Amino acid sequence: MSFLEMYMNHISVKKYTSIENDPRILIPNLYCYDTLPISETDRNAFPYLLAAGNLFCENLFSFSFRPMDCYMLLFTTDGCGTLSVNGENTLLKKDLLLMLDCNQNFSLQCTLLPWTFKIFFLSGNPLRLFGDLLSLKNAPVFRLPEFSHLHQSIQQLFGISSDVSMPQFLFMQQLLNRICTSLYLSDHPTAPFSGAAVPADLAEIPPYLIEMKDAFDHHYEKDFSLNACQERYGISKYRLCREFSAFFGEPPLHYLNSRRLEAAKEMLLTSDLNIHAISSLIGFDNVNHFINLFKKYVGTTPNAFRQKAPEVLPSSHSPAQ
Repeated sequence: MSFLEMYMNHISVKKYTSIENDPRILIPNLYCYDTLPISETDRNAFPYLLAAGNLFCENLFSFSFRPMDCYMLLFTTDGCGTLSVNGENTLLKKDLLLMLDCNQNFSLQCTLLPWTFKIFFLSGNPLRLFGDLLSLKNAPVFRLPEFSHLHQSIQQLFGISSDVSMPQFLFMQQLLNRICTSLYLSDHPTAPFSGAAVPADLAEIPPYLIEMKDAFDHHYEKDFSLNACQERYGISKYRLCREFSAFFGEPPLHYLNSRRLEAAKEMLLTSDLNIHAISSLIGFDNVNHFINLFKKYVGTTPNAFRQKAPEVLPSSHSPAQ
């Protein structure tokens, strides 16, 4: 049985007045592995995609699923949805990534429109290991920092064509293993990290890390470098990177760029400043570097973001009744 047949046999649709929802809207991309020089048994030794969708939903929907032998990743970028499992509801809000074992009854519905999200259905024996480690039947969700490397990994999955070639299949393994491993490590904050346990108590954050973060938060326009931080605090830049990542979830310069790009988005939405001026005000002397970084993490150029702003402002959202 193909995944599409299994999917359609295990899903039911709640009908809303005057709204017809085809359950296939969740899986516009179906993956085929017929041309791979490996058997289905060998393929199952790796995690792989069954179907995926990059969705912008303006209409209400509610889908119920009977148990399916697969897993689901769902990452919300705007709006909100609700997952219901065993009578418990989980809000799927912006920047939350859900990983679910689909071998149970569950339902998925819109809560705040428009709901924009990326969804993947996965299979492969290694996922059972991650399933046990993450206790997937409890429907865990993970908050991803806006500029986490996982955003890029999730987006890169959509670059894999429906007829999967062997190089694409191997690239898929790299991305899925990176995502699953990162989720597991984020769920176990006391796991060994470069030979040292990561302190779980935020009260134990060293003062120099608090000072670094404060400088990035409030003076992001200044010229920062790891060498300058090393000189200022008298601590190896490698140690600073390791400890900053352990406490705040990402390396220091990634965090700094996230603050700069947040400021840039606010300026694009609230001012008429040109791109060169905004780039300079947030600490980028090279405007091309700013544009490329913005496009990499936001998914569009600064000018395109500004032009599309009226379509995505929060005020245009309406709660589902």
